[in-house]
Amino acid sequence: MRSHPCLRPLPGNGSTDDEVEIGLISGVFGVKGEVRLYLHNPESDTFAEPTRAVLIDPQGNRFECKLSARTGAGKRILGRIEGLDDRDFAETLKDWQICVAEADLPEVDDDEFYVYELVGMSVVIGAQEVGTVAVVHNTPGGDLLEIAVGNDVRFVPIVERFVQGIDLETRQIRLVEDALEEP
Repeated sequence: MRSHPCLRPLPGNGSTDDEVEIGLISGVFGVKGEVRLYLHNPESDTFAEPTRAVLIDPQGNRFECKLSARTGAGKRILGRIEGLDDRDFAETLKDWQICVAEADLPEVDDDEFYVYELVGMSVVIGAQEVGTVAVVHNTPGGDLLEIAVGNDVRFVPIVERFVQGIDLETRQIRLVEDALEEP
């Protein structure tokens, strides 16, 4: 991969334990190096001003940059990488992950949480622990818990119909009685 001065290579491979993946570069926009962004929280103002971000290519190589975002036509989110004005190079960034340091994320209210905080939580039905959250998938229909239940995997949407409560202190997610039943 050819390099660009707007991307500073970082050591390591993939994201680190103190980084949170918040989206990816989904394409290019225009002729001046802007990129289309897919953010897990499209309403986030994390990139309202140029912000330090770590971009990770599909091979796991890490690069630091300054990234800002704005809304575009429709529901598009457009990103600008500071110092990048080359459309051809911007095209090579498609499918790169966007990460930020956990410490750089905005504070949330007491009744809010970041979705990444759910990974590793115990899943409980009644008084019985039934599994652990392995992954949280962000889908157009809403966030989906991937729960490891013994040697099996179950998927549960994060909606009131299935989730009774999420307790960040005890690291437990309480599900309704039939949440893991196959439809």
